[in-house]
Amino acid sequence: MGTSPARADAIQRRYLDRIIASTPHAQLTAWYYTPMALRFSAHVNFDVRVYDCMDELAAFKDAPAQLALLERALFECADVVFTGGLSLFEAKRCQHRAIYPFPSSIDVNHFHKARAPGEEPADQLTIPHPRVGFFGVIDERLDIDLVAQASSTMPDVHFVMLGPVVKIDPDILPRANNLHWLGSKAYKDLPDYLRHWDVGWMPFALNEATRFIS
Repeated sequence: MGTSPARADAIQRRYLDRIIASTPHAQLTAWYYTPMALRFSAHVNFDVRVYDCMDELAAFKDAPAQLALLERALFECADVVFTGGLSLFEAKRCQHRAIYPFPSSIDVNHFHKARAPGEEPADQLTIPHPRVGFFGVIDERLDIDLVAQASSTMPDVHFVMLGPVVKIDPDILPRANNLHWLGSKAYKDLPDYLRHWDVGWMPFALNEATRFIS
């Protein structure tokens, strides 16, 4: 059940055409985060096409088979390409004449709030210290075995894990009294969690999906 890829493309194509037709413009710029968007936008005569290549998406779990082919097509028609880090830039630099590294950064003003005293979210309030925290998408890039080993090796340390579980079965996540999977949180609330952590960590696995992580 659900919407087929062909129907999804047709719906998005109609929606895109409707937006362009109803919006006054002197110049049309397309900013692509995924080559898959070419399937419903290639027919539009954009003045500028930007490919924001933030990761090696073809290496991700369940990546569409046509993604690599569409990326080659996007490289051919894009006017400028940005890459999400220096390692990805080195891997892609020969594929386009105007390609620039654009490493990840941080919203300093937003996350600096974690340095100031403030309320603690209710679902974290009763978790003992010391706390080690992570926030981000929980998917195949996370080293599940490392998380399990860390919680087992340090039973007095509590691990707070924030983020949606995507592309992996939630049932495979390790469970322990000192391991707390609190789910997805609003961006605005993240500093309230962080200010009450003792340490932050990024337990990423070493695999194809993390090879170009920035």
